[in-house]
Amino acid sequence: MEDSDTSGAFPSKTCTGLRVFFIGPRGAGKSATINTIIGRDVAESTSSLRKESTTKKMNKYLVENQNVVLVDTPALRRSIIKELKKEFRKSDILAFVIAAQRLQMEDETCILMVLKDLKYLHSRSFILLTRGSNIVDDSNVFNPESNKELYRLYEAVDKRYVVFENRNKTEKERKLCIDKFLSMSREISFNEEIKIETLRENDSKVSGRNIVIQSISWTVIALAIVPIFISSAKNINVLRSVATNDLYTTWCCHLSLIYDGFQSMTWNDFQNFLMPGLYVPIF
Repeated sequence: MEDSDTSGAFPSKTCTGLRVFFIGPRGAGKSATINTIIGRDVAESTSSLRKESTTKKMNKYLVENQNVVLVDTPALRRSIIKELKKEFRKSDILAFVIAAQRLQMEDETCILMVLKDLKYLHSRSFILLTRGSNIVDDSNVFNPESNKELYRLYEAVDKRYVVFENRNKTEKERKLCIDKFLSMSREISFNEEIKIETLRENDSKVSGRNIVIQSISWTVIALAIVPIFISSAKNINVLRSVATNDLYTTWCCHLSLIYDGFQSMTWNDFQNFLMPGLYVPIF
């Protein structure tokens, strides 16, 4: 992924520090929030162009005198999540930015992606609400009735959130928003760092599945003949009765699993089924 390091007064080579990744749907206010924190317009919003950016570029901005780097990302989608997993370090922070006053299907889809695909990053994450006055009551408590998916994310990140309004703010109000954001980011930075092996394991599983799907090999042939074995047998006991050695017994056991429901097999069961007795983990 391409990235660039920029800051109001500092060259790119000095753009180091605690990194906070801003992710979220198009038009959520990621760039506007970064501009508010930096104090001037450095990040360009793709929504201002009335189209979603197709670039995979991540821009980095150093917050002056704070040793914090803000990482602006394009509108959240599968390809961005994939790149984020490659870029994210164990000490980084994730801020999910959402304009909560106007939750639409696209916003809810992004929430579900974070819940499912970035689950292992939840301990390093918080919600950043822009235009979120409708889901926070007078006591600054998150309203669980606002949106079911958003509330699920709220609980997943251990109820961590910051309300950050970018519109019509006085300097005092702006400073208060920034202080809350920085305080939350630093608080999370003391949490246990994620294990980088978790990321590699997840990526390896995806790569392993892609290899099986994309490779034209004996594994595809093996899968193709499974329905023939099943359809030719009157019942699963017929399959078991033909077993004459341990190898055939292993095959029949796995055929039984498929017979009862292929989805119930684990990934290791699936690989062992393809190569019984010869299984060697590929990751």
